Amino acid sequence: MRGDTLSTPREKFVLPGVSRQTVIDLAREENLAVQEADLDLYDAYNADEVFLTSTSLCICPVSRVNGVAIGPQGQIWGPVTRRIADAYQRYVNHDFVDQYLKRYVDGMEARAF
Repeated sequence: MRGDTLSTPREKFVLPGVSRQTVIDLAREENLAVQEADLDLYDAYNADEVFLTSTSLCICPVSRVNGVAIGPQGQIWGPVTRRIADAYQRYVNHDFVDQYLKRYVDGMEARAF
């Protein structure tokens, strides 16, 4: 993400999955420009925000790439990532972030004993 443009690798280099396509569709509904491009580490290091899509996590913010901080210090959910995640949650009618955090915390507590 740079500004109001979501950049994603071309399908030649990533799985053209359902979660990815859902995010692309939702971003366009949110009036964000979407571009498929050949991306490299320079693009990630200089992005305002970075997130991944997957079936299990839907949208997962990225705060560091190879140790390089992405976005303002302490930012996990950037404003555009949060906007797209909110749209995704409305679309699927489920709070996937809360579900993940609950399982993560419960799982951590179970491992502590």
